Amino acid sequence: MLATSQALEKKRKVEAAHAANPNASNLVEFTPLGAGQEVGRSCMILKYQGKTVMFDCGIHPGFSGVNSLPYLDGNEDVDISKVDVALITHFHLDHCAAVPYLLSKTPFKGRMFMTHPTKAVFHQLIRDFARGAKGSSDEALYTEEDVDASMDRIEVVDFLQTLEVAGGIKITPYRAGHVLGAAMFMVEIAGMRCLYTGDYSRVPDRHLPGADTPDVQPDMVVCEATYGVSRHLPREQREAHFLQRVTDTLRGGGRVLLPVVALGRAQELLLMLEEHWEAHPELQAVPIYQASGMMRKSLKVYETYQEMLNEDIKTLFMHENPFAFHHVTHLKHAGQFDDVGPCVLMATPSGLQSGVSRDIFEAWCEDRRNTVILCDFAVQGTLAREILGGPKDILTKTGGRKKLNCSVAHISFSAHSDYDQTSTFLDEVKPPHVVLVHGEKTEMMRLKGALEKAAAEKEIPRSVYTPAILQTVKVTREPLRVVRVAGQLAEKPPHVGQHLKGIMVSGPAGTGAAGSGAAPQQLLLHPNDLHAYTRLHRGRVTQRQALATDRPFSALRLALEVMFEGVEGSGMLPVSGVKHQRREDPQGASFQGQQLHEQQQQQQDAGVGGGESEGQQVKVKQEQPDEQQGLLAARHEGQQGEGQAGHHESGHNKGADDKQQQQQQQQQREVTAVRVGDLVTVTYVPECPRGTFGTHVVVEWEGGRVADMVADAVVAVLLRETGDVHGRVAAADAAFLGAR
Repeated sequence: MLATSQALEKKRKVEAAHAANPNASNLVEFTPLGAGQEVGRSCMILKYQGKTVMFDCGIHPGFSGVNSLPYLDGNEDVDISKVDVALITHFHLDHCAAVPYLLSKTPFKGRMFMTHPTKAVFHQLIRDFARGAKGSSDEALYTEEDVDASMDRIEVVDFLQTLEVAGGIKITPYRAGHVLGAAMFMVEIAGMRCLYTGDYSRVPDRHLPGADTPDVQPDMVVCEATYGVSRHLPREQREAHFLQRVTDTLRGGGRVLLPVVALGRAQELLLMLEEHWEAHPELQAVPIYQASGMMRKSLKVYETYQEMLNEDIKTLFMHENPFAFHHVTHLKHAGQFDDVGPCVLMATPSGLQSGVSRDIFEAWCEDRRNTVILCDFAVQGTLAREILGGPKDILTKTGGRKKLNCSVAHISFSAHSDYDQTSTFLDEVKPPHVVLVHGEKTEMMRLKGALEKAAAEKEIPRSVYTPAILQTVKVTREPLRVVRVAGQLAEKPPHVGQHLKGIMVSGPAGTGAAGSGAAPQQLLLHPNDLHAYTRLHRGRVTQRQALATDRPFSALRLALEVMFEGVEGSGMLPVSGVKHQRREDPQGASFQGQQLHEQQQQQQDAGVGGGESEGQQVKVKQEQPDEQQGLLAARHEGQQGEGQAGHHESGHNKGADDKQQQQQQQQQREVTAVRVGDLVTVTYVPECPRGTFGTHVVVEWEGGRVADMVADAVVAVLLRETGDVHGRVAAADAAFLGAR
């Protein structure tokens, strides 16, 4: 009862919302479940025309346990069980680390897609993440077994490959340029296009090409606002600044700590350091350490998917493997690290919140000769973000305090879009609606103002939105409906401006197969083609009306012929007389018209009996049902078996008498009917000898716009001809009840 009342309450809310806004079905609804006015736990919901799409499902690096998850159950308008498809842009934890939780701990039943490199790295990265959570004091979100099980539900898609899923959702991934395999997803539903950029960069670096520019205009772009209105320095200047800072620290006897994400910027920095060490022999005595096992394993993925790298790196692969570093030592465990003298150490995570990078930072932070260089975006709530503020000391993992004497530099090699990239990109794709996500509130508001101002100056129509978590952006968009015409309606190609009339079938009925998993078609069909293209069948509604009369059949027939012959605009409507057998019981009037109509309909379907000449008399034989025929045949055979022993002659005489008696009864029970325009049957029923009902006519037709009009006219003619039959009201009522 509770579940029923809740369902009814939900239904009432939906109906009330529809009554308040009848155009609700035309609303595009976008709701951040994470990364709304924050950086971390990216997870977005797009709803339109009854379809629901999820973009990304990550965790927040500044929180732990369930607090790091998106708000998967925090909005009554978002039902995770109704999500049709989830699209994961890339393998960074803040975009994908909640995927096993989504697949194993929630009612999510949809499909999930990511690119080939993303899936390859995802398994290794998230399995390490789950393994590391075992020793944590926080509750583990999922197990390694959950990660393995999730791989069976993740499907892959290639760049620029368009797939149609969930009965009308088209998805197309474009290169995002952020990390290997990172994608921007274009989603199209009923003609509405939404481009979700995820993390993207339009500037090529040492190993990746820049982001693609879609060749179609989206109605909405959901864009990262990580750097707000900031502008990145040219790559050459950043590299020169970075290498100079590293060299100066080493020459001063210090150590350099590079907190990084295991995949993405780490490979970029290793390529840079390898090239610089190769060009400067004096530095080759200084070791470069890489302390991430995940980083080491991922290099195989880069070698496997080298065709997705940029042209420069592909050219290097023709001669040697550029990721086979000569001056970099991969540390398998902490015991291999000899913390003596100057060195460069690259470790994860980039936010210094835990792991090797945190341990090394706490060991080195009090030495003024050392330098920490943050090369990625520092998320709010992490230690990396804290030390950028220049505190005098820091809180260690054990709860103590340590002086922060080392140098801290922020030289961003983060492959995120800056203001110039974002504004240029939006000017090129020209979306009327822009939704900013994945950015802190202050930076997002600054970017919103700058984009709106730039659009106004260029006279580009543009609305910019900055939703917080669980705040829904609603935009009206008329859907584009595409209907496939098939069957009789498609025999002749339609011309421009032509109106096609038929029955539109939408949903599983139009697929022709139940449970096939194929996208349902929207079909426009002639009613006669329903059975051929769908599992539907054409229904018939037979209407019947009885009218008491004291006029002879000949007078009624004459009145109908006078009225309906030569009607302009609808062709000749011939009137045909037919003989029809009526059952003897008082309810006979209720069956006779139906039998006549069904037999005539069967003749039409079989292609016979469709063109009777006026006045043609047709005898209609009443057929016994199959069961009765079988019983009669069996009874007749039994009688024959009994009569073979000497009663053959008497049986023959009895059969002849029965036949003659049936013929006489049939002649007595024959009634007369006429057909008007092959649409309406008028059956004349004489008065019942027992007085059960009086003389009347039964008007019978198959419901339809044209047939209803003809039937109304026929009834009007009959009423005029019959006039006011005094004292026949009761008889008419009885006839009507009998006709029912």
